[in-house]
Amino acid sequence: MKNILAFPFQLFTAVSALLFLAVAPLPYGYYTFMRIVVCGCAGFIAYRSIEGGGKNPWSFVFAFIAIIFNPVVTIHMSKEIWMVVDAISGLFFAYLGYMAYRVQKERHIDDEVPPDRA
Repeated sequence: MKNILAFPFQLFTAVSALLFLAVAPLPYGYYTFMRIVVCGCAGFIAYRSIEGGGKNPWSFVFAFIAIIFNPVVTIHMSKEIWMVVDAISGLFFAYLGYMAYRVQKERHIDDEVPPDRA
């Protein structure tokens, strides 16, 4: 998981916001845009996770999310099911954004410790 939390927390937060907005009734173009962003981010994170740390369960979760939100070969579900999928995925990305923020904040605080006090 450390490998995944190295990504900027803003990435997770932006994707989470896009997913939470998708619960509202919006034009179809928004959903296409959201699919491109979510699939791209989840696929990239899965790739980097597998490349950097081997087979870790988080990489498979991100690969699954990338497959679900694939804009080229779309998975057709009802609006109600997509709302649940969007909300759960949004919570997942929000949680990872929070965890990444905590890790990056601790790393930043550790970097600010003067050398004579370390």
